[in-house]
Amino acid sequence: MAFSLLNEEERYLSAHIADLQRLSIKSGVPRFSQFLNEREAVVADNAVKGSPCFFGGYDGAARVVCGFIEDTYASELPPSDIFPIIPLTFTYRERDKLTHRDFLGALLSLEIKRELVGDILTADGYAVVFVHETAAELVSALDKIGKVGVRCERGITKPLPEQQTKRIDATVSSLRLDCIVSAAVNISRERSASLVKSGMVNADFSPCLNVSAEMKENTVISVRGHGRFRLSEISGETRKGRIRIVIEKYI
Repeated sequence: MAFSLLNEEERYLSAHIADLQRLSIKSGVPRFSQFLNEREAVVADNAVKGSPCFFGGYDGAARVVCGFIEDTYASELPPSDIFPIIPLTFTYRERDKLTHRDFLGALLSLEIKRELVGDILTADGYAVVFVHETAAELVSALDKIGKVGVRCERGITKPLPEQQTKRIDATVSSLRLDCIVSAAVNISRERSASLVKSGMVNADFSPCLNVSAEMKENTVISVRGHGRFRLSEISGETRKGRIRIVIEKYI
């Protein structure tokens, strides 16, 4: 990833990640970032030579911590033992429906930086929240989310909730980015092209300004203000020559 393509915040992050690697090599001590989103993880991965370790508290996490552990005393330990990530399980009455947004709002109201909060996974009657160890004590003291009473325990004490998605079946004239965005967000082709050209769309966690870029199966597309989607299936053509696709929207 060319340094010139990064914005100011991403350049700062790139330099910070490179510093972490240098400090780890020099001291032989593991070094870790705070939580990164998918785009930031791509920037971090491209900021250094070699492959840093990414871990978010469980396999498949969206928000992850970048760690440098190779050639340190912790190189043989599992990530769950050394990364500064604490899982917290909140329980509440099943009839009290709490969402990711409810939890995130409550956490940020504690004046915790977003970078200290990882994934928030919700289910009926409970949620598992991953936080940086420096924020764990403050977050675990929460006894209400909005008006709903909650009880917090350290660790993952219930089955890990799965990421929920909504299936969208659609047909498109081509696999161009503007066509896929139009189908995912249910807007006109002209409006989707405008979003792409204005930098509002990421494809596989990197900005894409090319409306005619061809999307492949399993491409993850983020549209600012509309959410995150995955082109999960390309399943042939209709009699009129349109392409059948399945899109998953993360909810």
